[in-house]
Amino acid sequence: MNSKRIFRNSILFTTCFFLFYACKPITEFPIIPYIEFVSFTKIYNGTSKDDKGILTIYFTDGDGNIGFKENENDSSYNFFIDYYEKQEGQFVKIDLPATLNVRLPIINTSKEPQALTGNIEIEVFFNNPLSTYDTIKLECWLLDRDCNESNHIFTPEIIVIK
Repeated sequence: MNSKRIFRNSILFTTCFFLFYACKPITEFPIIPYIEFVSFTKIYNGTSKDDKGILTIYFTDGDGNIGFKENENDSSYNFFIDYYEKQEGQFVKIDLPATLNVRLPIINTSKEPQALTGNIEIEVFFNNPLSTYDTIKLECWLLDRDCNESNHIFTPEIIVIK
C-alpha cells in the first residue's frame, strides 16, 4: 500500500514539476506593430559598385496581422522604405525612379490572432545610379492589415561605392 502511495505521489510531483517549468508566460505586445533596426549587410556582386544588401528588421505585433495573403490581388505595399542621401552634410529624401517598398506575405497562418515577434529580411537595391553622393540612409516603417502604422526607424549611414 505504501509503495503504491509513494509511487503515485512521485508521479504527481514529477508531473507538476514538468507542467510548472514547461509553461511559458504568454508574451503580449501592443496591436500596433513595432520595429527596430537590426542590420544592413551589403551583398558583393563581383563588381566594384555596391548595388544591393539585406536589411534586417526586428518586429513585434500583438495581433499578428502583418502581411497580405497570396491570393489577394491588391498591389498595395505594407513595408515602406524611403531613401535619403547625404548632400553637403544634410540628409535629403530622394524619390527614386523605382520604389523600394515591399509587399510582405502573411506571417500568422493561424486563424486566430496571436502575438508575433521576429526578424524580417528584405533585399534592397540601394545605389542611386543618378547620383554621385556616396552616403545614404533608409527610413522604414510597417503597416499591418488594419492599417496600424509602426514607428519609423532609420538605418545608420551606409557608404556606397560609386
